Amino acid sequence: ARAAEPDVAARAAALREQVGDRRLIVRIDRTELSKNIVRGLAAYRELLAKHPEWHGRVVHVAFAYPSRHDLPEYREYTAAVQRIASEISDEFGNGTWDPLILQVNDDYPRSLAAYGMADVLLVNPIRDGMNLVAKEGPALSRNGCALVLSDQAGAADEMSDDAIMVNPFDVSQTAEALHQALLMPADERAERCKRLAAAATALPPQRWLADQLDALG
Repeated sequence: ARAAEPDVAARAAALREQVGDRRLIVRIDRTELSKNIVRGLAAYRELLAKHPEWHGRVVHVAFAYPSRHDLPEYREYTAAVQRIASEISDEFGNGTWDPLILQVNDDYPRSLAAYGMADVLLVNPIRDGMNLVAKEGPALSRNGCALVLSDQAGAADEMSDDAIMVNPFDVSQTAEALHQALLMPADERAERCKRLAAAATALPPQRWLADQLDALG
């Protein structure tokens, strides 16, 4: 319901104007060390280096929102994310194509818009109890998105059958997974996404809480 609001549609229109008809690899995370954003960006860089056929045809939209900026380690991690993002744009970008859009200011409607537009969703945490991004993306996808998912995300237990699974420490494997996801035929991507969305919504909060209470009993 929130994704259907006018401000989300406006963000989607602005993003589409910015990227044109290029394919979109999307990630949405807090800038926490466990989210593994730097390795994800390194994988995208390797994708562009090894597969120049994607130059000008894909944009990585990375929304890395601030987290715990009172701690120096988190401020430095955000700076590291910004550094590698700048290096990717400098290395591969040109006057007509910026390969990477990094945003570090929190904007919930923009995140919902990006979910709906993603061709590929990258979720590569080092460790996560669940990672709701892996569920929110397929649930909001309009045309079907391929999910590249860390085997260390809790969501992997429910979504591994239709995701492209990766070891979060393996940058080269993640780069090839992104390549595979971009090459996935539209009908296969849509079918996988439909099953991912079904898995994502199979355990609503009320049922989950009831199951926990039953287990305690």
